[in-house]
Amino acid sequence: MHLYDVLDLEPIASSRLAREGASKGRTISPFQYNAFAGDRAVTYLQGLKAGDQPGTFLLVGANDSPGPKPLGLSYLGPLDRSTNSAANNSNGSGDWYEIAVPGSYGAAGTSVYGPDNLGGGLVNYVGAYTRNLGRKTPTPDNPSIVGFAYTGALDGSTKRGFRKVQGKVVDQDGDKVGGTYTFVHSVDGGLAVGNTDLADVDGRTGYFSLKSTAFLVSLATGKQKRIAFPSDDQDDRDLITHTAYGIWYNGNGSYTIAGGAGKVLQSGDGVQAGAGYLIDYDSVTGTFSNYTQFTYNNRKRTDLVTHFEGIYRDGRGRYWMPATSVSLNDDDDLSQASVVMVKRRRSGGFRDEARWQMLDVREDGTKTESVLTTGNSLYGNTVVGFANYPKSNGGVRQAGYVFKGDWLDPGLGL
Repeated sequence: MHLYDVLDLEPIASSRLAREGASKGRTISPFQYNAFAGDRAVTYLQGLKAGDQPGTFLLVGANDSPGPKPLGLSYLGPLDRSTNSAANNSNGSGDWYEIAVPGSYGAAGTSVYGPDNLGGGLVNYVGAYTRNLGRKTPTPDNPSIVGFAYTGALDGSTKRGFRKVQGKVVDQDGDKVGGTYTFVHSVDGGLAVGNTDLADVDGRTGYFSLKSTAFLVSLATGKQKRIAFPSDDQDDRDLITHTAYGIWYNGNGSYTIAGGAGKVLQSGDGVQAGAGYLIDYDSVTGTFSNYTQFTYNNRKRTDLVTHFEGIYRDGRGRYWMPATSVSLNDDDDLSQASVVMVKRRRSGGFRDEARWQMLDVREDGTKTESVLTTGNSLYGNTVVGFANYPKSNGGVRQAGYVFKGDWLDPGLGL
């Protein structure tokens, strides 16, 4: 699940800011998996890591990811414009695989959010699976969406490699219970990050999953740890929510986590301010540090939601995040995917100002510009995400995209 799912935003006009500082690059869109001939499902591209060979990638996602029965996917190979006639004209000259959490878990559908390539045909995957509750209301004992972790063959065939991940939250009585919605978004170095909550639609704000608990989980042990943010309390009094969408292993027990922080400025007004953030985690001491927020294009605005949806670290120790920024002000038309670079201070923390590059995502053939674009994952000079292209009848045509940019210096990334 990504930012536009959580906020339930309708596609809006393309931002005039989208053309300011746009990154040079080329787009492949749609980049689509077809399960059968004539398949009209939309492929959501959600996670990206390097493949085994130079110029190849391990890509994960799902067809109809926001739906009740998504079809989990992985792909290994080059991200190119080739089509594979043996795979119903799916895009790419590599191999697609359908990934499904076993039915014994009660899974109705699977969405894969994050991969980690272990080499030799082995991988870690994380994501979420839906459950068919009929008309029943989700409860901690009967959740609607449950996270999962997987270790095994990259085609998902290692059935014993799947593990259920149901996050823990504190309910209104102060008791720790299982979340009714859990999403595991990213995995690296044996740890994964995700979010969980007890949400239906929050009556105070009208937004799904407004107050969410961000957590770490060990793939080896299944042990969870709540991510401790300096501004976060244990209840809804501050109306601050944090998501955890990306994790990068720096080595020596050190991890960096990326996501978003949102705040309601006045009761009943909905999310009015949001920023991407970075925070460090020391797995040896179990402590968090260097929490830093970043607003869209370093601007001081109170009506923007900016969200980091992944993280990549280059050979110089710089961090690169795919970001999605959305305006909640009807007088402004901002909706933009970006690549954001952050450097560290000599003291070890993060510099306050980031470098932002907007993505100019256009549809193959028509060259139509996307009017609502998400940046879902980044590895090296490549971003994958989701685009909405306007149609003449006023609707939009939805598609996944691959954007190949030039932000990394030669030798520092793919």
